[in-house]
Amino acid sequence: MSADTTGPPQGRRARARRLAERVAPAGSPTRGVLRMARTFAHEGLRYTDVLREQWAAARPIEGSAPDYRLWLRDHRAEVDALIHQTDAGVVRRIGIALEIVVVGGGEALGRTLDSLDAQTFPRRRVTAVGAGVVTDERVAVATDAPVGDVLADLAAEGDPDDMVVVVEAGDLFEPDFAFRVVARAWDNPFTALVGWDDDVSASSHLVDDPRFRPGWSPDILLSANYLGRSFAVRRGRLAQAGPVRFDLDDAVWWDLLLRLDLTDDEVVRIPRVLHHLARRPHVSPAAGVGVMREHLARTGRRGEVVPTPSGVRVVWQSREPLPHVTVIIPTRHNREMLSICLPSLAKTDYPSFDVIVVDNGGRTDDNEAWYETAAAGLDLGVRWWDRPFNYSAVNNLAAAGARGEVLLFLNDDTELVDPQWLREMVSWVLQPGIGLVGAQLVGPEGEIQHGGVVMGMHGFADHLFAGNRPGDDSLIGSTLWYRNSLSVTAACLAVDAGLFAEIGGFDERFRLCGSDVVLGLDARFLGRRNVVTPFAGVRHLESATRGSSPVDDDFPTSYWRYQKWLRGGDPYYSPNLSLRSGVPQLKPVDEPSPMVPVAEALNRDFSVFRQQATEAEALWLAGLCRADEGLRGRVREAHAAHAEPFEVRTVNWFIPDIDSPFYGGINTAFRMADHLARTQGVVNRFVVMARPNEPFVRSALSAAFPGLAASPIEFYDGGTDGLDRVTPADAAVATLWVTAYSVAHVAGATRRFYLIQDFEPMFYPAGSNYALAEESYRLGLYGLCNTQRLLDIYRRDYGGVGTSFMPATDPTVFHARGRAPLDHDGPVTVFLYARPGHWRNCWEIASLALDQLKQRLGSGVRIVTAGSWARPDDLGRGIEHLGLLDYRDTGALYRQCDVGIALTLSEHPSYLPLELMACGTPVVAFDNPAGDWILHHEQNSLRCPRTVDGLAGALERIASDGPLRERLGRQALADIAARHGDWDTAFSGIYEYLCDPEVWGTGA
Repeated sequence: MSADTTGPPQGRRARARRLAERVAPAGSPTRGVLRMARTFAHEGLRYTDVLREQWAAARPIEGSAPDYRLWLRDHRAEVDALIHQTDAGVVRRIGIALEIVVVGGGEALGRTLDSLDAQTFPRRRVTAVGAGVVTDERVAVATDAPVGDVLADLAAEGDPDDMVVVVEAGDLFEPDFAFRVVARAWDNPFTALVGWDDDVSASSHLVDDPRFRPGWSPDILLSANYLGRSFAVRRGRLAQAGPVRFDLDDAVWWDLLLRLDLTDDEVVRIPRVLHHLARRPHVSPAAGVGVMREHLARTGRRGEVVPTPSGVRVVWQSREPLPHVTVIIPTRHNREMLSICLPSLAKTDYPSFDVIVVDNGGRTDDNEAWYETAAAGLDLGVRWWDRPFNYSAVNNLAAAGARGEVLLFLNDDTELVDPQWLREMVSWVLQPGIGLVGAQLVGPEGEIQHGGVVMGMHGFADHLFAGNRPGDDSLIGSTLWYRNSLSVTAACLAVDAGLFAEIGGFDERFRLCGSDVVLGLDARFLGRRNVVTPFAGVRHLESATRGSSPVDDDFPTSYWRYQKWLRGGDPYYSPNLSLRSGVPQLKPVDEPSPMVPVAEALNRDFSVFRQQATEAEALWLAGLCRADEGLRGRVREAHAAHAEPFEVRTVNWFIPDIDSPFYGGINTAFRMADHLARTQGVVNRFVVMARPNEPFVRSALSAAFPGLAASPIEFYDGGTDGLDRVTPADAAVATLWVTAYSVAHVAGATRRFYLIQDFEPMFYPAGSNYALAEESYRLGLYGLCNTQRLLDIYRRDYGGVGTSFMPATDPTVFHARGRAPLDHDGPVTVFLYARPGHWRNCWEIASLALDQLKQRLGSGVRIVTAGSWARPDDLGRGIEHLGLLDYRDTGALYRQCDVGIALTLSEHPSYLPLELMACGTPVVAFDNPAGDWILHHEQNSLRCPRTVDGLAGALERIASDGPLRERLGRQALADIAARHGDWDTAFSGIYEYLCDPEVWGTGA
C-alpha cells in the first residue's frame, strides 16, 4: 500500500486552496461566495458552517441551463461530501491505494500534479514517465523508461488490490476522483476495472465534449473503445493481462481492455464526470482494424474487420451450413404494408429460410388468393388467427410450428433494404453469450427509430437514438457502434429457437406492448447479452400495423417486470442523460424520476410507507380498528351456528394495499389462495383495503400467480361502513392484523379466519398500536398460523382455535443448481437484507458488525445488501448496495453468496433463512428461540448473541472457515429438501381445516 501523503497542516491548507480552485474556478460566482465565507469566518463564525450556507446560496446563481459547463458545475460533489471524504476515519477504513502513472512532462505535468494535489483521498502515488519530467516532491518516481516497462514493473510489485490508472500530462481531475475510484474498488473486491465519465479541458480551463458511458458493454467494444482511457485497473489483474503495448499509440487502451477479458460483474461504472482530458484518444482506422483482428485471432473468433467512420465493423464468418431461419410476421392483412415487406424479403441473400405470416384480418377466399400471388419467391405459409388479437400469443403460435433453428420476428410494416440483412442478424445470434439480436431501424425519412430499448425512457421504456441520424455522434458515442441493451423491439428481432423455448416465448399476459422488452429481460436473466446492430439495413414505418396507442392493461403488467430498472436505472444508459428524449441529452436537474409518469399511468402512489408509530398513525389505526365488548361474542355465535362441517367453495381474502406480490405475508396469502383454487376448485375473491385500482391489483395477482388473474376484486376503505357491500362468501380470511377487525365485522361470511404469520404487536413499541394489534388476537377468529410456535401462542395466550402449517420455499427460484463451492479461498460474499430506519431488522447492530468484519478481513470479504428500502451506505465503507431486485434475482444472488445474515427478533424469523438455505447458503442469525424450528446452531447455521461483537465474531469465524461453510450449507440443503421444499405439501391440511375448523383446529 502506498504511503499517506496528507502532509503537515500547511500542506493540508495548500491542498484546500487547490481544491477550492477546482470547485470554484477564478471568475466564477462561487469563487466570490467562498471569499465571502472566509470574511464571515474572520468575524468569529466557523468557516465550514458558513461555507455550507453560502454554497447553498451559490448553486442557484450558477443556473440550471443545459449548457454543459453549467450542468457540470451543478453536478459536482457538494462541499459537505468533499469534507466528509477527507475525514481521517473515512480514509483509514479504506485499505487500498491508487497508483497514478502520468505520461509526459513540462508545464502540462505541473497542471496535472496541481489537480491531483486537490484530491480528497491521500493514499495515492504518482509515477511520472517521459521526457521533460522534472524533479518534484509530489512525484514518487520519475523516469524516461518506456511506459510499458513502467506498467509491467508496477503490476509485479505492491499490493495486488491497489488500483492503477494511466493519465496524460495536462489531464485534470475532480477533487473526489481518487476517493470514488478507490472506494468503489474497496467496496467490491471482485472489481477488476472502474470506469467513469469524462470531458476535454482546453488550455483556458474550459471544458467541453463530454462523454457518458454505459455499464459494461463488451459488444460495443467490438466497434470501438467506448471507455477511452478513463478507467483504472486492479494491479493484480493488470499483471494477468500481459504487456501493455504502447507501440499501438492511442489504440493501446482498446487493446488492453480486450486483453483483460472482463465479465459484467468485474466492472464498476461511476456515472460522474471525474476526468478532464487534455485530449481525447484518437484511434486511426488502420490501428483499429489491427487491434480487432488480433483480438479475434487471440479468442478464436472468425470475422472480417472493416473500418467505419467511427471505429470498425466485424462481419462475422459464421459456421457452415448456416442455420435455417423462420421469419414470423403478424398482420391484420395489411396488404399495403405486406406489398412492400414481402417482395423485399424475397430479395434476401440467405441460403435457407421460410416465412410464416399469422393473419387475423379474416380468412376469406380473396385473402387466401392474395397470398398465392404475394408469396412469389418465398417459402411462405399462412396461419389464420380468429381469436381476439394478442401479439404475444400470435407470435408464440407461429414459433411453436416453426422449422427454423433461428426465429426472426418481423413487423409487416418493414422493408428490408440490404439483401444481406438476415446474414447480419443470424451471425450475431451465433456469437457466444448472445440472447436477442435487434436491428437499428430507420424510418421512411432516414431518421433512426430504434437503437435498443432504454428502460424508464418516457416512463416505462422507449427506443434509444429515436430522432438521430445514422452515423451521428452523441453524448454516448456513435450511432454506428454495436450496442448492448436490456432488450430490443420485436419489429425486427432474431433469437435462437432453443433459447426462445427455454424462456417460454413471449409472455401472453401482454396483449400488445411490452412482451418483447420482457423477452430481453428474461434472456439477460439467463446470462445472455442482447445486442443491436446498426448494419442490418431495415426500414420501418412504426405502428402501421397496430396503430400508435398501447393497450392500457399492458402498463400495469409491465410495471412488475420493469420495476427493478425503473427504480434503479438502466445499466446501459447514463443517469446523467434525460429520459425524455431518445436523442441523448443532458438531464435537467429538475427532471423527475421515471416513477412519476409511471405512477400517473397506473393511477398509483409509489411513495414508500413506513410504520412510524407516530400519534397521527395511531389515531388513524384506532379509528379503523373498532370493536365493542360484544364483537367477540357475535363472532363466536356466528361460528356456533355453522359449526357442522361443510365444503367451502368461496373465500374472501381481506388484504392490505399491495406493495409487492412476491414477498412477505401477502405472497403466502396469494400462494395459499392459488393452492386452494388449483387443488380444490375454490373461488377466491380479494377484498382490498385501498383506494380502488383494479387493473393494478389484478396485474399484481397475475404477475405472481397467473391462476389468480381472473379472481373477483373488491375494495373498501378499511372502516366498517363499506363492509355491507362486500359479496358474501363461505369463508373470510384476514391477512394483516388491521384486516382482522374487518373480518370480525363483515356480515357476509359464514366463517372467519385469521392468517397469522408473525406476532404483529412486536412491530410496534408499547402503546396504542401494540394494544390494537394484540387485541386482534382476541376477536375469536379461527387461526391459520404460520408455524407451530405461533399456533401455540394463539392458543395459550389468547384462547384461540387454529391450525398451523410449516412454510416452504419456491424451488423454481430458490435452489442450489449452478452455485459455486462454499469452501473456496477467494473473497467471501456476505449478504444482508437491509432496511435502515426499520427497527425489526436490527440494522444498527448489523452495520457496526459489518464494519468490524470489513476492517478485519479487508479485501477478503465482499458485503452486499439489497432491498427497496435500503439506502446506500457511505462510499468506501465496504458495503455494496444492490437496490431493489427482481424476485428471480434474489435466488440468483443467494447462489453467489457464501454467508447470509438473518436478524429478525419476532416470533417468526421470516422466509429469508429458508430461502438462503434452499440456495445452499449457510445462515448467521441471532439466537432467537423462535427460529428453533429451522435454524440449528453448528448444524445448518451459526447463531450468535444479539450484540455487535457477537455478530461480528460469528461472521468472521464463518467467513474464515471454508470447510465450516461447506458443512453448514450442505446440511441446510438437506433440511430444506426434507421438510420445506414444497408448498403444496405445506398446505395439505388447510382445506380440511377450512371445512371443519372445530375438529381440525382443536388437535394437538
